[in-house]
Amino acid sequence: MQVNYEMLELFPTPVYTTMIPVEFSKVIPFFDRQDMGTDSDHDNYGFRSKDSYLLDKPECSELAEFILGNAKIYGDQLGYDYQKYRFGQSWISVKAPGQHHTMHTHPNGLISGVFYYGPVAEKTPAIKFHKMTAGINASYIQPKTVDKKKDLKYAQDNFSITFEPGLLVLFPSYLHHSVPLNKTDKPRQSLAFNVVSEVGFGDERNLTELIF
Repeated sequence: MQVNYEMLELFPTPVYTTMIPVEFSKVIPFFDRQDMGTDSDHDNYGFRSKDSYLLDKPECSELAEFILGNAKIYGDQLGYDYQKYRFGQSWISVKAPGQHHTMHTHPNGLISGVFYYGPVAEKTPAIKFHKMTAGINASYIQPKTVDKKKDLKYAQDNFSITFEPGLLVLFPSYLHHSVPLNKTDKPRQSLAFNVVSEVGFGDERNLTELIF
C-alpha cells in the first residue's frame, strides 16, 4: 500500500564527535605513567587511574583547553546558557582483554566525554549508548520486534561507536552507556571526564540556582 507520511524525529539525544589534533598525542606518555587502581569488581568496571583529576594537571593544559572549547560548542547546541565550563573528575580508563563496563550514567555531571588513544586491535569496542524506555516506578510494554530491527532507524535501542585513536566523544551525563566486552588481545585505553559549568547550575528566577 502506498501512503504518503512523515516521521517526526522528536527530542533526539545528540552525541558530539570530533578528532583531537595529532599534536595533543604528546600527553599520552603522561597518561601511560599513571598508577592504575581497580574497584573490587574489576571484571565489570576495568581499571582506572588512581588520580581522577588528570585534566587539571599542567601536563594536560592544552588538551584540557581544546576539550572545554568543544564542550562549549556542544553546550551551545543543547541550549545551555553558560560561557565557560570546567572539569569535574577526569581519569584514565583501561579495559583489559576480557573486561567490560556495565551500563551506567555519570551523576553530578552536565556533559561527559571520552578521548580514545593507544594501539588498536580489530573490533576493539569503544562505547555503547542505550535507549531507556521505562520511567521511574513505571512499567512499559515489551513489544515483539523483527529480527533485523537494527536496520530500522526508529527501532534501535542501542548504538555503538567504534574505537579510533584520537576520537573525542561528548554526550549528556544522564545518557546511559556501557563498554562492550573487550574481545581483543590489546587493552582499550581512554581518558574519561565530566564537565560542569564554571559558575554553577540552575536559574535564580526559577529558584533552582546553585553557585559554586
